[in-house]
Amino acid sequence: MERVILFSKAPRLDGVKTRMAPRLSAAEALVLYEAMLQDQVEFVKALRGPDRECEVCLDRLFAPTEGLSQALADLPQTLQADGDLGARMERALARAFRDGVQRAAIVGADAPTLPRDLLERAFAKLGDGADAVIIPAHDGGYVLVGASRLVPGIFEGVPWGTPSVADATRRLAAGRGIVLAETAPWPDVDLATDLPRLADELAADPARAPATVQALTRLGLYGPQNPVV
Repeated sequence: MERVILFSKAPRLDGVKTRMAPRLSAAEALVLYEAMLQDQVEFVKALRGPDRECEVCLDRLFAPTEGLSQALADLPQTLQADGDLGARMERALARAFRDGVQRAAIVGADAPTLPRDLLERAFAKLGDGADAVIIPAHDGGYVLVGASRLVPGIFEGVPWGTPSVADATRRLAAGRGIVLAETAPWPDVDLATDLPRLADELAADPARAPATVQALTRLGLYGPQNPVV
């Protein structure tokens, strides 16, 4: 059995996509984040099958908007509890293995155009013998991290939110004898400078993230004839 864990902050004003300022106001950043989260929830749900289960793991409870509430309706929800990002992810993976899962992967809400085939490649690498796997992000982080067994210490002291995240994880894995595989990279959406590229990706495949398309259109950042911010 495999498990995909959508790891996410609960949408809240001044609490998500804060690095989009001043290009986006706090309210606009919240609109964008809620849309990306909704699209990722639908993406994760589409990954379910006889040998794969999915869940969303939130940092806190929240009252979702109507569209997000409908998307979340039939997806199990868990809470991340305390600690830094690494401690929370390590707990989520450990819980999966306690539940009898053989392979588990964590994805975020920040890559609403992540292709399914790239995620499947990551799981294939775990199935081929890798202890852990990442899909690197173009900014030095990663958009997916997964494991086929407990990998204690792989997140210890990682400088989250910096361009050194993936490199630090690689060093920790090597130092602990953890076989870490990687796929081709994929970009995430953290900064205002990421918005033109996001609009281009959505223009090529708007069906992958329709709520994000609607949010960018509402914010005046996307249009069928001129999808570049």
